[in-house]
Amino acid sequence: MSTQVNKPKRLLLTGAAGEIGSVLRPALRGAADRLRWHDIRPVPDTAPDEEVMTGDLIEPGVADAAMKDVDCVIHLAGIPRETGGTPEQILMTNTVGTHRMFEAARQAGVKRFIFASSNHVIGFYRAEKPVGPDVLLRPDGHYGLSKVFGEHMGRLYADKHGMEVAALRIGAFRAKPGNARELGGWISHRDMAQLARRCVEAPPFHFLVLYGVSNNKRALWGGDAAARKHIGYQPEDNGESFAAELEGKATPGGEIAKIFHGGSVCAHNFTGDPTRID
Repeated sequence: MSTQVNKPKRLLLTGAAGEIGSVLRPALRGAADRLRWHDIRPVPDTAPDEEVMTGDLIEPGVADAAMKDVDCVIHLAGIPRETGGTPEQILMTNTVGTHRMFEAARQAGVKRFIFASSNHVIGFYRAEKPVGPDVLLRPDGHYGLSKVFGEHMGRLYADKHGMEVAALRIGAFRAKPGNARELGGWISHRDMAQLARRCVEAPPFHFLVLYGVSNNKRALWGGDAAARKHIGYQPEDNGESFAAELEGKATPGGEIAKIFHGGSVCAHNFTGDPTRID
Protein backbone atom coordinates (compact mmCIF):
# COMPACT_ATOMS: atom_id res chain seq x y z
CA MET A 1 0.00 0.00 0.00
CA SER A 2 1.32 3.42 -0.90
CA THR A 3 2.14 5.95 1.78
CA GLN A 4 0.81 9.46 1.41
CA VAL A 5 3.07 11.36 -0.97
CA ASN A 6 0.47 13.78 -2.28
CA LYS A 7 -1.36 16.22 -0.03
CA PRO A 8 -3.21 18.92 -1.97
CA LYS A 9 -3.27 22.46 -0.70
CA ARG A 10 -6.94 22.65 -1.64
CA LEU A 11 -9.19 19.70 -2.55
CA LEU A 12 -12.51 20.26 -4.31
CA LEU A 13 -15.36 17.74 -4.09
CA THR A 14 -18.34 18.35 -6.37
CA GLY A 15 -21.67 16.66 -5.72
CA ALA A 16 -20.77 16.96 -2.04
CA ALA A 17 -24.39 16.75 -0.84
CA GLY A 18 -25.17 13.59 -2.83
CA GLU A 19 -25.21 9.93 -1.80
CA ILE A 20 -21.53 9.31 -2.43
CA GLY A 21 -20.42 12.82 -1.54
CA SER A 22 -22.04 12.58 1.88
CA VAL A 23 -19.94 9.48 2.60
CA LEU A 24 -16.73 10.95 1.20
CA ARG A 25 -16.78 14.27 3.05
CA PRO A 26 -15.83 12.92 6.50
CA ALA A 27 -13.38 10.46 4.93
CA LEU A 28 -11.51 13.25 3.15
CA ARG A 29 -10.88 15.35 6.23
CA GLY A 30 -7.14 15.61 6.66
CA ALA A 31 -6.41 14.64 3.04
CA ALA A 32 -5.72 18.27 2.07
CA ASP A 33 -4.78 21.51 3.77
CA ARG A 34 -8.11 23.03 2.70
CA LEU A 35 -11.37 21.32 1.73
CA ARG A 36 -13.97 22.84 -0.58
CA TRP A 37 -17.41 21.24 -0.95
CA HIS A 38 -19.58 22.12 -3.95
CA ASP A 39 -23.13 21.16 -4.88
CA ILE A 40 -26.20 22.58 -6.55
CA ARG A 41 -27.93 22.05 -3.20
CA PRO A 42 -26.95 23.15 0.31
CA VAL A 43 -24.24 20.95 1.83
CA PRO A 44 -25.14 19.88 5.39
CA ASP A 45 -22.98 19.07 8.40
CA THR A 46 -19.88 21.00 7.41
CA ALA A 47 -17.06 21.98 9.72
CA PRO A 48 -16.32 25.68 10.33
CA ASP A 49 -13.01 25.55 8.44
CA GLU A 50 -14.51 23.89 5.33
CA GLU A 51 -15.38 25.98 2.31
CA VAL A 52 -18.87 25.52 0.85
CA MET A 53 -19.98 26.68 -2.59
CA THR A 54 -23.26 26.18 -4.44
CA GLY A 55 -24.21 26.57 -8.07
CA ASP A 56 -25.04 24.79 -11.31
CA LEU A 57 -21.81 23.70 -12.99
CA ILE A 58 -23.28 23.97 -16.48
CA GLU A 59 -23.78 27.70 -15.98
CA PRO A 60 -20.89 29.78 -17.34
CA GLY A 61 -18.38 30.79 -14.71
CA VAL A 62 -19.56 28.46 -11.94
CA ALA A 63 -16.92 25.78 -12.58
CA ASP A 64 -14.22 28.44 -12.91
CA ALA A 65 -15.11 29.88 -9.50
CA ALA A 66 -15.18 26.42 -7.92
CA MET A 67 -11.70 25.60 -9.31
CA LYS A 68 -9.94 28.72 -8.06
CA ASP A 69 -6.77 27.79 -6.14
CA VAL A 70 -7.59 24.04 -6.35
CA ASP A 71 -4.92 21.44 -7.10
CA CYS A 72 -7.02 18.24 -6.82
CA VAL A 73 -10.68 17.65 -7.63
CA ILE A 74 -13.07 14.73 -7.17
CA HIS A 75 -15.90 15.30 -9.63
CA LEU A 76 -19.10 13.51 -8.59
CA ALA A 77 -21.66 16.11 -9.64
CA GLY A 78 -24.27 15.25 -12.24
CA ILE A 79 -27.47 13.30 -12.75
CA PRO A 80 -26.52 10.00 -11.07
CA ARG A 81 -28.70 7.43 -12.79
CA GLU A 82 -30.52 6.55 -16.01
CA THR A 83 -33.94 7.40 -14.61
CA GLY A 84 -32.79 10.68 -13.04
CA GLY A 85 -33.88 12.79 -16.01
CA THR A 86 -34.66 12.77 -19.71
CA PRO A 87 -31.88 11.76 -22.08
CA GLU A 88 -31.45 15.42 -23.00
CA GLN A 89 -31.18 16.45 -19.34
CA ILE A 90 -28.66 13.71 -18.58
CA LEU A 91 -26.46 14.56 -21.53
CA MET A 92 -26.64 18.30 -20.91
CA THR A 93 -25.88 18.07 -17.20
CA ASN A 94 -23.29 15.31 -17.33
CA THR A 95 -21.42 16.11 -20.52
CA VAL A 96 -21.54 19.91 -20.54
CA GLY A 97 -20.92 20.02 -16.79
CA THR A 98 -17.97 17.63 -17.08
CA HIS A 99 -16.51 19.58 -19.99
CA ARG A 100 -16.74 22.81 -18.01
CA MET A 101 -15.03 21.12 -15.06
CA PHE A 102 -12.10 19.74 -17.07
CA GLU A 103 -11.58 23.01 -18.88
CA ALA A 104 -11.81 25.04 -15.68
CA ALA A 105 -9.32 22.63 -14.11
CA ARG A 106 -6.91 23.07 -17.01
CA GLN A 107 -7.09 26.84 -16.83
CA ALA A 108 -6.64 26.82 -13.06
CA GLY A 109 -3.59 24.54 -13.24
CA VAL A 110 -5.25 21.67 -11.35
CA LYS A 111 -2.81 18.77 -11.11
CA ARG A 112 -5.13 15.84 -10.42
CA PHE A 113 -8.70 15.13 -11.56
CA ILE A 114 -10.61 12.16 -10.11
CA PHE A 115 -13.66 11.47 -12.25
CA ALA A 116 -16.67 9.49 -11.04
CA SER A 117 -17.34 7.21 -13.98
CA SER A 118 -19.60 4.16 -13.77
CA ASN A 119 -19.84 0.46 -14.49
CA HIS A 120 -22.55 1.48 -16.94
CA VAL A 121 -19.89 2.38 -19.50
CA ILE A 122 -19.54 -1.39 -20.08
CA GLY A 123 -23.13 -2.40 -19.34
CA PHE A 124 -23.94 -4.23 -22.56
CA TYR A 125 -21.30 -6.91 -22.16
CA ARG A 126 -22.81 -10.25 -21.27
CA ALA A 127 -22.97 -10.85 -17.55
CA GLU A 128 -20.92 -14.06 -17.58
CA LYS A 129 -17.97 -12.36 -19.33
CA PRO A 130 -15.25 -10.78 -17.14
CA VAL A 131 -14.62 -7.18 -18.18
CA GLY A 132 -11.35 -5.30 -17.70
CA PRO A 133 -10.38 -1.64 -17.92
CA ASP A 134 -9.26 -1.69 -21.55
CA VAL A 135 -12.29 -3.14 -23.34
CA LEU A 136 -14.19 -1.22 -26.00
CA LEU A 137 -16.72 0.84 -24.08
CA ARG A 138 -20.30 -0.34 -24.44
CA PRO A 139 -22.73 1.92 -22.53
CA ASP A 140 -26.18 0.69 -21.56
CA GLY A 141 -28.02 4.04 -21.57
CA HIS A 142 -27.66 7.79 -21.77
CA TYR A 143 -26.19 7.94 -18.26
CA GLY A 144 -23.49 5.45 -19.23
CA LEU A 145 -22.97 7.32 -22.48
CA SER A 146 -22.32 10.53 -20.54
CA LYS A 147 -19.69 8.70 -18.49
CA VAL A 148 -18.02 7.43 -21.67
CA PHE A 149 -17.67 11.08 -22.67
CA GLY A 150 -16.15 11.89 -19.29
CA GLU A 151 -13.61 9.05 -19.48
CA HIS A 152 -12.53 10.08 -22.97
CA MET A 153 -12.28 13.71 -21.90
CA GLY A 154 -10.09 12.59 -19.01
CA ARG A 155 -7.80 10.71 -21.38
CA LEU A 156 -7.61 13.79 -23.64
CA TYR A 157 -6.70 16.13 -20.79
CA ALA A 158 -4.13 13.67 -19.45
CA ASP A 159 -2.49 13.25 -22.85
CA LYS A 160 -2.78 16.79 -24.13
CA HIS A 161 -2.41 18.84 -20.97
CA GLY A 162 -0.48 16.60 -18.58
CA MET A 163 -3.27 16.38 -16.00
CA GLU A 164 -3.28 13.32 -13.75
CA VAL A 165 -6.68 11.69 -14.28
CA ALA A 166 -8.27 8.71 -12.56
CA ALA A 167 -11.59 7.36 -13.87
CA LEU A 168 -13.48 5.35 -11.24
CA ARG A 169 -16.02 2.93 -12.71
CA ILE A 170 -18.18 2.86 -9.62
CA GLY A 171 -20.39 -0.17 -9.08
CA ALA A 172 -23.49 -0.54 -6.90
CA PHE A 173 -22.79 1.95 -4.11
CA ARG A 174 -24.99 0.98 -1.18
CA ALA A 175 -24.76 0.10 2.50
CA LYS A 176 -25.28 -3.49 1.31
CA PRO A 177 -26.07 -5.17 -2.04
CA GLY A 178 -29.67 -4.81 -3.16
CA ASN A 179 -30.02 -8.16 -4.98
CA ALA A 180 -28.01 -11.23 -5.93
CA ARG A 181 -26.80 -9.67 -9.18
CA GLU A 182 -25.08 -6.93 -7.19
CA LEU A 183 -23.01 -9.38 -5.14
CA GLY A 184 -20.21 -8.99 -7.68
CA GLY A 185 -20.54 -5.29 -8.46
CA TRP A 186 -21.18 -3.86 -5.00
CA ILE A 187 -18.98 -1.25 -3.34
CA SER A 188 -19.45 -0.54 0.34
CA HIS A 189 -19.41 2.91 1.89
CA ARG A 190 -16.14 2.09 3.62
CA ASP A 191 -14.43 0.91 0.44
CA MET A 192 -15.69 3.86 -1.62
CA ALA A 193 -14.25 6.23 0.97
CA GLN A 194 -10.94 4.38 0.88
CA LEU A 195 -10.83 4.39 -2.93
CA ALA A 196 -11.39 8.14 -3.17
CA ARG A 197 -8.83 8.98 -0.52
CA ARG A 198 -6.22 6.66 -2.04
CA CYS A 199 -6.65 8.45 -5.37
CA VAL A 200 -6.04 11.78 -3.68
CA GLU A 201 -2.98 10.57 -1.82
CA ALA A 202 -1.40 8.40 -4.54
CA PRO A 203 2.02 8.99 -6.12
CA PRO A 204 1.97 10.71 -9.53
CA PHE A 205 0.21 8.92 -12.39
CA HIS A 206 -0.92 9.68 -15.94
CA PHE A 207 -4.32 8.11 -16.62
CA LEU A 208 -5.87 5.32 -14.56
CA VAL A 209 -9.08 3.34 -14.86
CA LEU A 210 -10.19 1.56 -11.69
CA TYR A 211 -13.31 -0.43 -10.97
CA GLY A 212 -15.03 0.91 -7.87
CA VAL A 213 -15.98 -2.39 -6.27
CA SER A 214 -15.38 -4.07 -2.96
CA ASN A 215 -13.38 -7.29 -2.52
CA ASN A 216 -16.27 -9.35 -3.88
CA LYS A 217 -15.93 -13.09 -4.39
CA ARG A 218 -18.18 -12.90 -7.48
CA ALA A 219 -16.53 -9.85 -9.06
CA LEU A 220 -16.44 -9.93 -12.86
CA TRP A 221 -14.83 -6.52 -13.30
CA GLY A 222 -11.09 -6.40 -12.88
CA GLY A 223 -7.79 -6.32 -14.69
CA ASP A 224 -6.91 -3.15 -12.81
CA ALA A 225 -4.51 -4.73 -10.32
CA ALA A 226 -1.61 -2.51 -11.34
CA ALA A 227 -3.68 0.64 -10.90
CA ARG A 228 -4.98 -0.57 -7.54
CA LYS A 229 -1.45 -1.32 -6.38
CA HIS A 230 -0.23 2.08 -7.51
CA ILE A 231 -2.79 3.98 -5.45
CA GLY A 232 -2.80 1.44 -2.59
CA TYR A 233 -6.48 0.48 -2.81
CA GLN A 234 -7.20 -2.65 -0.75
CA PRO A 235 -10.98 -3.09 -0.38
CA GLU A 236 -12.07 -4.68 2.88
CA ASP A 237 -15.68 -5.73 2.32
CA ASN A 238 -17.13 -8.66 0.37
CA GLY A 239 -20.64 -8.83 -1.05
CA GLU A 240 -20.68 -12.54 -0.29
CA SER A 241 -21.48 -11.64 3.32
CA PHE A 242 -25.02 -10.88 2.13
CA ALA A 243 -25.43 -13.83 -0.26
CA ALA A 244 -27.69 -15.92 1.96
CA GLU A 245 -30.26 -13.18 2.45
CA LEU A 246 -30.29 -12.22 -1.24
CA GLU A 247 -30.35 -15.58 -3.02
CA GLY A 248 -33.66 -16.00 -4.76
CA LYS A 249 -34.54 -12.32 -4.56
CA ALA A 250 -35.85 -11.11 -7.90
CA THR A 251 -33.47 -9.06 -10.04
CA PRO A 252 -35.07 -5.79 -11.20
CA GLY A 253 -35.47 -5.64 -14.95
CA GLY A 254 -36.37 -9.27 -15.60
CA GLU A 255 -34.62 -11.49 -18.12
CA ILE A 256 -32.80 -8.71 -19.99
CA ALA A 257 -31.27 -7.51 -16.73
CA LYS A 258 -29.93 -10.99 -16.01
CA ILE A 259 -28.10 -11.22 -19.33
CA PHE A 260 -25.93 -8.10 -19.17
CA HIS A 261 -23.58 -6.39 -16.74
CA GLY A 262 -25.75 -3.26 -16.72
CA GLY A 263 -28.72 -5.10 -15.24
CA SER A 264 -31.96 -3.14 -15.04
CA VAL A 265 -30.44 -0.20 -16.92
CA CYS A 266 -30.02 -2.47 -19.97
CA ALA A 267 -33.66 -3.47 -19.60
CA HIS A 268 -34.88 0.14 -19.35
CA ASN A 269 -36.67 0.99 -22.66
CA PHE A 270 -35.01 -2.04 -24.32
CA THR A 271 -36.48 -2.78 -27.78
CA GLY A 272 -33.60 -4.70 -29.35
CA ASP A 273 -32.80 -8.35 -29.90
CA PRO A 274 -30.56 -9.74 -27.13
CA THR A 275 -29.43 -12.63 -29.34
CA ARG A 276 -27.60 -10.15 -31.58
CA ILE A 277 -25.52 -8.78 -28.69
CA ASP A 278 -22.43 -10.93 -28.32
